[in-house]
Order: sequence, then structure tokens, then C-alpha cells
Amino acid sequence: MADDDRRSVLRRILDFPLEDVLGVLALLAAFAVMSIQVFLRYVLNDSLIWSEEAARYLLVAIAFLGCATGCRRRCHIRIDVIDLVLPERARRVLALATDIVVLGYVAYVAWLAIGIIPILGRQPSTAMRMPMAIPYGVIALGFALAALRLVLSRVPGGRRE
Repeated sequence: MADDDRRSVLRRILDFPLEDVLGVLALLAAFAVMSIQVFLRYVLNDSLIWSEEAARYLLVAIAFLGCATGCRRRCHIRIDVIDLVLPERARRVLALATDIVVLGYVAYVAWLAIGIIPILGRQPSTAMRMPMAIPYGVIALGFALAALRLVLSRVPGGRRE
């Protein structure tokens, strides 16, 4: 396989919006769990023990995966009044400095989340008895994907939506 073909395959793999797919799946799962719980509680006068915990962890997953989506699309909230008064070169420098600070932050949070997994990962959740490594792993995944998306947006030929 030629180098250009390998780069093309790698670029397609890196451009795949994994965080979007995982976020949509988590959203659908949260919707299903909450809908089932509402039906059981108000129609059958019964309830699931684990539904609120599952919905909480799924909503947390949606938030952290959404962080990566925001980085990929470059659509996080920001104050851009300074951009309006700066010349083009200064805007590029400011954007680069901002990306460096955000990259440092998301990489640090991902590193902290990865570091806490061995400490709290074997502890089971209250209702579902799921290892807490899964919720902490989603935090690490979301911030690691955000860091990757920030870097890829700066690489020549990188994706900028």
C-alpha cells in the first residue's frame, strides 16, 4: 500500500465522527430508559431500581462526548468581540494561543480521568452494580477525543467544520 493510500485511510479513520455516533446512541438509550421508567411508574405503578442511575450516567456521557463534538466543529461558546477589532494576523495568533490553552486543559482532564480509573474503577455503582471505570472512562474518552479533534483541526489538511 502506498504512503498516500495509507494517509488517506488514516485520514478517513480520524475524520469519522465517533463522538457523534456514541453521543446519539447514549441519547437514544437515555430516552428509552426514561420513557420505560415513566411508563412503568405512571401506568403500571411500578418502577425500575436502576433507571435513574442509568439515565444520569448516560446524560453525563452525552455531555462529555458533546465536548469532543464541539471541538471538532469548533462551535464552543466564546467571546469574539476581540476578533472584530484585531487584524487578521493577530486573530490567528490569538486563535492558536486559545487552542493551546484549551488543548492543555482537555489533555490534563483526560489524564486525570485516566488516572482515577484504577483507583475508583473497581467500585460498583449503587443500583446497577456497574464498575465505576465505565463512567470515568467516558470522561477520559470525551476529553481525549476533544484533544485529538483540536490537534487535527490544526494539522494541514485537517478537518474544519
